[in-house]
Amino acid sequence: STFQENAVTIIGDNKTSCPRKTPYYFNKDHKFNRLFVSSVLAAYIKSKLSVSSPVKCADVLGACGASGLMWKKHLGDNVDVIINDKIELSCDLIKENIRNNNLKITVTNKDPCIFLHERGYNFVYLDCTNEASLYFDSAFRNIARNGIIVVTTKDDSSLHGGSPDVALRRYGGRIVRSFYGTEMAIRLVIAAMARCAILHNKSIEVLCCMVFKNTFTLAVLCTKGPQVSNKCTENLRLLKHCMVCEERVFYPAPDGFPVDAEKILLDCECSKNAPGKTSQELGPLWAGPIFNSDFIEEMIASKFGKENILKSTFSTILEEARCVSKEDDGIGGKRLKIMIEPSPPFYYNLHKHHPKIAHQMKLNKVIDELRNKGFRASKTHFDKLAVRTNAPLNYLFYIMKKGEES
Repeated sequence: STFQENAVTIIGDNKTSCPRKTPYYFNKDHKFNRLFVSSVLAAYIKSKLSVSSPVKCADVLGACGASGLMWKKHLGDNVDVIINDKIELSCDLIKENIRNNNLKITVTNKDPCIFLHERGYNFVYLDCTNEASLYFDSAFRNIARNGIIVVTTKDDSSLHGGSPDVALRRYGGRIVRSFYGTEMAIRLVIAAMARCAILHNKSIEVLCCMVFKNTFTLAVLCTKGPQVSNKCTENLRLLKHCMVCEERVFYPAPDGFPVDAEKILLDCECSKNAPGKTSQELGPLWAGPIFNSDFIEEMIASKFGKENILKSTFSTILEEARCVSKEDDGIGGKRLKIMIEPSPPFYYNLHKHHPKIAHQMKLNKVIDELRNKGFRASKTHFDKLAVRTNAPLNYLFYIMKKGEES
């Protein structure tokens, strides 16, 4: 079948029952992901962080080559695109798509890991239909200084908390199914990427991450040097998670001394009120920031960020990246950028975390109340019924009860 997407003509197959086994599968629904990755690349070019010009871009798992074609079509001479796929049939189709669009793109037919080992790139995109951890080591070994690695995982069941053992085997950390499990999965993947970067004396800075349907997409900037990679290890921490009310807290940064789990206190009373063990130790997860508000602003300003399907999600992502209180709102401008700390980790789903009251309080009203009391609060794109805040869970209960009474 032939498709039109963002002024690019693409030949691909979208009627298969098993996308993983179809060499040139094209999913129209994943236009959102392709635009997101293109906006990351456009913002990267504008930031001039790349050590080479044009930017050397690699679409490592090309399928029908949709992402690479879009980059070359819209960004032109700013990018030098190479599309790779390990299946020869896919490579023939990619070459046909390139001819149909009159573009100059290099196509290679190699195993993804060998392709990444051979030379360094400034921008690497891994669009995985299975677990992404297979390619992390190869990607980080050869990435250029200040290079960006973007990873998309589709249909990876281990990241949805259904099978903790599989997640532990693939990504080196334990997670469980919970209302904030989406962000927990993102932080687990980032932790696995950070460990691979540290092995090669590199560090990562998370620029942006996004969840769309059953796909996880995250972009990280890679910097070189033993000092920065030592700092990166401080963000790999265990998480204490309450199985009753889903309250959680990160352990302190490891300093070589054993940590007594009983001294890591949660803000809930479940350990006193419920029988048996109520808390679990999860992770290690990434405890650092997962958004860079300056970079997200550049993504929104790019030509791809102005697309209608991205606009609302981007505005929510920017809001949660800042996650301001009422005091921060009053400051604004450059002073706010200097003062603002990373957004609080995780969020509370209001349908899960609500007191036994007759009427559910509206999400916007909860956010306004929290901000008025001096807490940071915002919506989150991970869950439309959730609030991201640094307020403790019992205070969230108090605000919702108070709203019911008034």
